[in-house]
Amino acid sequence: MAAPTNVYKHASVIGIREDLEDMVTNISPIDSQFSSACKKKKGTQIKHEWLTESVRAAAANAQAEGDDPTPTAITPAVRLSNTMQTQAVTFRISDIVEAVKAAGDVNSEAHQTVLFSKALAKDIELDFLTSTENTSDTYKMKGSLNWCTSNVGKSGTATVNANGTITGGTARVLTEDMVKDVMQDIFTAGGDPKKIFCGPFQKRAFSAFVGTSTYRQLVEKSKVGTNVDVYVTDFGELSIVPHRVMPTDVLFIPDMDYWGKAVLIPTGKTRLAKTGRSEILDISVTHTVVAYNEAASGRIVDLQTS
Repeated sequence: MAAPTNVYKHASVIGIREDLEDMVTNISPIDSQFSSACKKKKGTQIKHEWLTESVRAAAANAQAEGDDPTPTAITPAVRLSNTMQTQAVTFRISDIVEAVKAAGDVNSEAHQTVLFSKALAKDIELDFLTSTENTSDTYKMKGSLNWCTSNVGKSGTATVNANGTITGGTARVLTEDMVKDVMQDIFTAGGDPKKIFCGPFQKRAFSAFVGTSTYRQLVEKSKVGTNVDVYVTDFGELSIVPHRVMPTDVLFIPDMDYWGKAVLIPTGKTRLAKTGRSEILDISVTHTVVAYNEAASGRIVDLQTS
């Protein structure tokens, strides 16, 4: 049925206010579990250095009466270093955009500062894990995964390169034996990790392991649980932490007591020189990973991702 003549309808109305909620929804995840957990130290140079040492293995020790002992040579500490890396995000807002009112205040400098700071946090986490060191021009740190060279579970055809990266290797399905072998190596070296960081695919691979007597599941009454939260090994319990930034083909088992970050320039926001009718804001930090003793941690690589 047609509407009566001369009905004033919605399509003809001028001045209708928009029905726009005064908020903005953002579900982008911010995974920074590793970099946030690193112990913070002050740095003073682009090249940040530290010392590490170890006690020799146990040996039979019985001394003859009246013996004139021969001193054992002292092993000097090992001097290690990493390169400071500047990480930054920069954005520009015109005077008019800053002045006009927007739903959820999405155009304001304050809102964009929060948004870009979260983006920087994601970049920091990625480089703290995967960066390959560069000591000239654009300085780059060596990420924690590339520091882990002592306890590496890898394919037999894979090679651990001098810079810590892995080349070659055939993709393998994650198994319990892989985790147990690396945990044994870590324990033997003196490490005591409490967490495993892994991508979502490898988290599901854990939950698919057979032999649930070695797992702990936290399940409320009337709920069915198929996930594994804690993995109990012969060498300690490990919380399994799903991590969105972790490379899909890697499991990282860090002893966080032996990881730190040295900060040369703390995170801050700088208003850059104004060259027109807009403001340029730069959020940056200069820092690096400190691997106090990489042998206390381990990684499993060359894992199937589908």
